[in-house]
Amino acid sequence: MQNLLQCDQDLLQTAVYRLKAKAQSLNFGRYLYQLQNASNGDQVNSSCFWLKGQSMREDGFEHAQQGFLQELALYQQWSLQRHSFLLPHRIISVNQLDHRQLIQADHLHPQLLLLPHAESIFSRDSNQFNLSQIKALMIEIVSALAQLTEFGWLHADLKAAHFVRYQGQVRLLDFEQAVPIASAKRPAMNATPRYMAPELFHGQLKSVQSDLYALGIVLLEWLTAQRLQAHTYEDWAVLHCQRLTIDLPQQFIFFEPILRDMLAKQKTQRMRDFSQIKMRLISENV
Repeated sequence: MQNLLQCDQDLLQTAVYRLKAKAQSLNFGRYLYQLQNASNGDQVNSSCFWLKGQSMREDGFEHAQQGFLQELALYQQWSLQRHSFLLPHRIISVNQLDHRQLIQADHLHPQLLLLPHAESIFSRDSNQFNLSQIKALMIEIVSALAQLTEFGWLHADLKAAHFVRYQGQVRLLDFEQAVPIASAKRPAMNATPRYMAPELFHGQLKSVQSDLYALGIVLLEWLTAQRLQAHTYEDWAVLHCQRLTIDLPQQFIFFEPILRDMLAKQKTQRMRDFSQIKMRLISENV
């Protein structure tokens, strides 16, 4: 069972716990702690772990609670299978920890998700890579997503922060919004507007093509080193449905055709799935 995280039980009792959740996450009752051996100080390295918990207080966290519980259930299910897109993990009980270490421990769900530290793939400037390296990275990314879809799931919340590298492999994070591809009922409006495909703004259901579009936005922002800008939900809708342009720097112009096919405004004009992207990348010479 390669997906189960090997973690010394003593670390859970002796580690220094630091609350690292963003303000927005705290607004939804999400608590993210960094666990580190006291001797390592503030250095983040392979001995660092992340502990994810959810407040279960009855004060408007219902949607976040449902997402957290779904992610726990998926990790429990997937831990018995071999998935290279998944980080090794453990689901632990609050009772296994020193409660004095956890802020808001009395309000947390009794189970927490423990994950190892992994480097964000898109934290490095794209200009540090040559075309062959970027192409290889894109093949790794779409291979991970192809495996997820072949297993029957959409990630449904793709963004740059959800791609990491661990032990030399691309892994995916955060499955709170993941939905079965075969599901007849899928919420359309719980995605992040920055990465939403045009059809989602019109109330259509999430699909492989909407995940493909979200990845296209991630890659577009990385290769251009520019974040898309909009202030309101309506502004995001206009941007994605009407105003989005694909204008890569000259050194990355090789990837412009494939991005255009990922970011087509009509989902029927996008590529079929992540395997098709992979085959196209493999077949084209840099």
